[in-house]
Amino acid sequence: MHSPKYLESFKSALRKIDTANIDLFLFAGDMIYKGKFDEMNEIIAAVDDSGFQFPVYSVFGNEEYDDLYDKLIEIGKGKIIYLNDELVSIERKGHSIGIIGTKGSLAQPTWWQDKNIPNVREIYSNRINKVGELLKLLEYDINILLFHYAPTYLTVIGEPKRAHPQMGTRAYEKVILNKEIKIDVVFHGHAHKGRKFTLLKNRIPIYNVAFPLRQKITIVDLPRPPSRGSLLSYLK
Repeated sequence: MHSPKYLESFKSALRKIDTANIDLFLFAGDMIYKGKFDEMNEIIAAVDDSGFQFPVYSVFGNEEYDDLYDKLIEIGKGKIIYLNDELVSIERKGHSIGIIGTKGSLAQPTWWQDKNIPNVREIYSNRINKVGELLKLLEYDINILLFHYAPTYLTVIGEPKRAHPQMGTRAYEKVILNKEIKIDVVFHGHAHKGRKFTLLKNRIPIYNVAFPLRQKITIVDLPRPPSRGSLLSYLK
């Protein structure tokens, strides 16, 4: 959302939805613009004014700079729960939900990252392995994987092809498609000119929820198996 760039559009989008019917609110990172951490106060106030009941679950994007993590966590205390290569389980309407949140990885670090982040390639490689291990723990009624960077190139089509390796990586496809793992839905941001949706191998739904791409808040209804009831609504 890159606040303050799209803050007013975000507020307008919030006014168009009935937050009373939303069970879960997720942020896919880059909520602030180039490290402007104070903007999180504006975002929190906007969500609060909408009537949504906190907490919101979020990952860090590349514009939430690494050295700001502690400050952002403090600003969001009690309101925003950041998942940094972590798994959290929650209950909604008597059903368990597992959420894995991660910034994700790039196949090719940006020039700036290569120059300024020691061992960045190793960090990205290790993160893929870490997410793979976390996925083995997903044994909930509904299992969600939340990225900032794209976990496939299929949803970055529309961006310059040469830039795809700096939008995400296809390396996550293998871990996502592991047939021993149950994933109901995957979300990511970052790709402002990419595709909104893909079905990975006709099996795993992946949503690119980048606000500059969609110009609205993405609402997804996830059906439960018949024995579990009706629908849960998820908001990113």
